[in-house]
Amino acid sequence: MEQKKRLLKKIKMLDWNRASVSLYLVKRELVHRKATYDVLQVNVDTKLRKKLRGIASGKIQQSNAAVEYDFNTADLDDNLLGIATSETDFQSIIDAITADEEPEFVDSIEKLIDSWLYIARLDLAGEPSLYAARRVSEGWTTKKVSQLISMIFHDNMLVDIEQKEIFRIDGKVDFFSYDGTTFIADKKNFETALNFREGMERNRDEIVGEFNTMNLFDNASEVSTLVGDNIRRLRRLSQVKKAGYYKDANFLANLKKVNDEEGWGIKYSADGKLLVTEDDIETVLRILNNDRLTSKINSENFDVDVKHKLGSSI
Repeated sequence: MEQKKRLLKKIKMLDWNRASVSLYLVKRELVHRKATYDVLQVNVDTKLRKKLRGIASGKIQQSNAAVEYDFNTADLDDNLLGIATSETDFQSIIDAITADEEPEFVDSIEKLIDSWLYIARLDLAGEPSLYAARRVSEGWTTKKVSQLISMIFHDNMLVDIEQKEIFRIDGKVDFFSYDGTTFIADKKNFETALNFREGMERNRDEIVGEFNTMNLFDNASEVSTLVGDNIRRLRRLSQVKKAGYYKDANFLANLKKVNDEEGWGIKYSADGKLLVTEDDIETVLRILNNDRLTSKINSENFDVDVKHKLGSSI
């Protein structure tokens, strides 16, 4: 976490207003929840480059701090959630941008239609590139574009300027990547843009495989069945995988001991393996992520969705 804080501090100190700017569009195709991305490059004029530079620089400067990405964390105002770019689909998009064969340039209106994401790449001499991304609005679709009526206010009158090919950049940044780390400003748009559900389903399958290998559950496949494609449970299970408490033998031994003492209701087989049903899957996922805490002030117990260790301030 400290590394992400130091990196954000460095980014904020750089003068991005001096950076050169390139613009890229990303098309997405989703087949059986698996996303593939096609990257295009767009020629933009000096005025638009200046605006893109200002949007990215402004978002960087207004950001306060970097917090470790948590699958359960909501957006944190002007704080950013940090995650390794390699853990996201954004890495493959950046790889396409930086490949030896650069992305083809857009040469027609039709190639702008149905874009999924646009990315401003900012380059400063001697520094890694910064990639600022925004999920494209619904206005960039054939249907929406054809329905737009474009007007200017001229001589105290609204005037139709008869221009239907309009593509809006709204001045916001959903996430940006620099030197291997992605900082997330809008978690919902980030997860939607980069198909994070598919990643969470992959986490589900990987951790259930680990449960099998460890003989942690009496029937680990039941965890997969009960989690399924339920987004809330996928988040919780992905966070269990990220936290890794289930790999700690002392944690597991203490869990069984405290469960018996506190009557939490988690069940075990005769040979000490965890049992899980529809009635207790939510509790099991919470406990495996260490999300049941006791106040040292008045000994009340709490189930929490997000927690931060002391010393890891936001």
